[in-house]
Amino acid sequence: MLEYLGTRPDEDGKKRDIEVFTSSGLSVETREQRRALLEEWQEDFREPFQNTNFIEVDINLSGDPGRDDLHDALNAAFGSKPFVYARAGSTVKVYAYTDMKAAALAKALQKLDHENGRGGVLQRADDGITARLKDAGVVRQAEIKAAVSTERGGQYFLQKFIRANAGVIKSDGEELPAGQRADKAAEALYASWKADFKTVEPRNVYHVVFSAKAGTDARALLRAAENVLAEKVPDHKWAIAHHPETGHVHVHAMILARSESGRQLHFSKADLYDWRAAFAEKARDEGIGMVATSRMDFAASRPFNMRQAGAYERSKRDTRYSVSPTIAQRVEAKRQAAFEAKTIAAYGAGISRGWQVTATMTRAAMPGSQAAAGAAAFLAAIAEVAVQRSDLRTTPASRGEGTSLSPSVEKVNTLIGLSDRIQEIVSMELSPLELRRKIAEVNKAFDRIDGSLSKTEDKQELAGIREEMSGLLNERLNDVRVQAATGGTEATDTERDEGRSLRKKEQQAKTQDRANEQNPRQPDKQAASGKKAEQQADRVERQNRDTQRSLDDDRER
Repeated sequence: MLEYLGTRPDEDGKKRDIEVFTSSGLSVETREQRRALLEEWQEDFREPFQNTNFIEVDINLSGDPGRDDLHDALNAAFGSKPFVYARAGSTVKVYAYTDMKAAALAKALQKLDHENGRGGVLQRADDGITARLKDAGVVRQAEIKAAVSTERGGQYFLQKFIRANAGVIKSDGEELPAGQRADKAAEALYASWKADFKTVEPRNVYHVVFSAKAGTDARALLRAAENVLAEKVPDHKWAIAHHPETGHVHVHAMILARSESGRQLHFSKADLYDWRAAFAEKARDEGIGMVATSRMDFAASRPFNMRQAGAYERSKRDTRYSVSPTIAQRVEAKRQAAFEAKTIAAYGAGISRGWQVTATMTRAAMPGSQAAAGAAAFLAAIAEVAVQRSDLRTTPASRGEGTSLSPSVEKVNTLIGLSDRIQEIVSMELSPLELRRKIAEVNKAFDRIDGSLSKTEDKQELAGIREEMSGLLNERLNDVRVQAATGGTEATDTERDEGRSLRKKEQQAKTQDRANEQNPRQPDKQAASGKKAEQQADRVERQNRDTQRSLDDDRER
C-alpha cells in the first residue's frame, strides 16, 4: 500500500518515486524512506490471532431422525467445524465453534426483548442455521442461546456443557467416555479443536481516497484532505500523496488503524458520510466548490456491484446464463439514473430541503453557479412525480418492457399522497390543537396502509417511513408550542383559550347564582371565606418579612 502511494508509472511504464507527506509533517520521497516509515508503523501493528467464537444452540426436531441422519445434518449445518451435541427427546443442544461474530451475538442476547422477539443479527443467525438444518429435513427451529468470543470463555462453557448434558457426542460421531471428569474432557477436546481454528489477520491500515472533478487545484485538495485527517484522526499516524496521472484530481491516504492511545479505528456507514461532509467543508474552505450528497439526496435507485453487472451482461449475451429480475432491474435503473418512487414518497420533503441547503452552500463556495437553479429543478421534478402518480414507472429492465418500480404501485401512490399531505400540513399556520388533530389524521392513514400490508418486510419499511414523517410533524409541533409559550402563536389559539375561559367563568357564575337562590346564606359564607383568605395572606407576608429581616441581621453580624 505504501509502495502504491509513493510510486507512479512514467511515460515508459517504469515506476518513479513521488512525494508522500506524513502526519508528522515529514516528506517521504525514496524507497528507503518508505521502508523506514513502514518499520516505524509496524511497531503498532496488531499480530494475527485465532478466531475463538463459540455458540450454544437449541434445536427442536421435526419427526424422529436416526442418529446417523441427525449427525450428518449437524455437520452440514455447522460447516464441518468442530462441535459437540446431546439429544433429549425432540430437543438437541449443540455447542459449536463458528465463523460468526460471537461478540455481536452475545450483545444481542443481552439486549433480547422477549416482547419484540429476536431480531437483527440474532434472527439472521438463527434463520441461517435453521435453513441449513431444514434442508436435511430433521429440524423445525434452531435458536442460539449463548455466545462467547474468548479462548477462556470458550473453554469454560465447553466444560459447563459437558457437565450439564448426558451422552455428549463429538462431531466425528464418537461419544465422550462416561465417568470422565468434565474439566479433563473439555481440556482434551478443546486442544483437539485448535487445529480447526481460523487465524484472523487484523486490519492494520485503512486506504481512503479523496477526489474531486478534473481541473480542481490539486494543492488545495491535498490541504483539504490533510485537514480532514487532522480533525478526524488526530492521534493516528497517516501518509498522503497526490496521484496526478488520471483525469479527476484525487489523493490517496493510508491511515494506521491503531491510535497512539491504542484505540482501534472503525468505519461505519454513518462515519463515512461524516467524513465526506467534513471533506466537502474543508474543500470549501480551500475555495473548492463541493457539497457532500448521498443516494437519498438524488432519490436514486439502489447501486449494483461489478459481479452483478457482469452477470447481467453475460445473461444478455448468452441465454444459458440468467439473473433475477431484481438484479436486472437494479442495474438498468441505476444506469438510467432513475428516480426511486418509494424514496420520493417517503422523503420528498426532506430531499427538497436538503437540495435547498446544497444550493445555498454551493452558491457561497462557487459564486455564479447554477446550483440554485438545479435545486429548483429538483424540487419541480419531485412535484411532477407526485402529480403524475399514475405514470410512476422505473426504467425498463429490458428493451420494450416497462416494469413497475414497486410491487404495489397503488400503495406507493398512497404514500406519495400522504407525503404531499404532510408537506401541506407542515407549511400551514395552525394552532397546537389544530396541528395535533392533523397529526392524528396522518396516524390513522398510516394505520390503514399498515393494515393493507401482508409482508413483514413491507411493514418494516412502512414503519421506517412513518418514523421519518412523524419526526417531521413532531418537529413542527414543537416549533408551534415554542411560539405559543413565547407569545408568537396565531390569534386563533389565544382567542379560543379566552373564549373557553370566558364560557367557563359564565358557567361558574350561573351555577353560583342557582346555588345562592337555593341558599340565601351562601353569600355571607363566601364573604367570610374571602376575609379569612385575606387574613391568611397577610400572616404569610408578615412571616416572610420577619424571615428576611432575620437574614439581614445575620449578614450584618
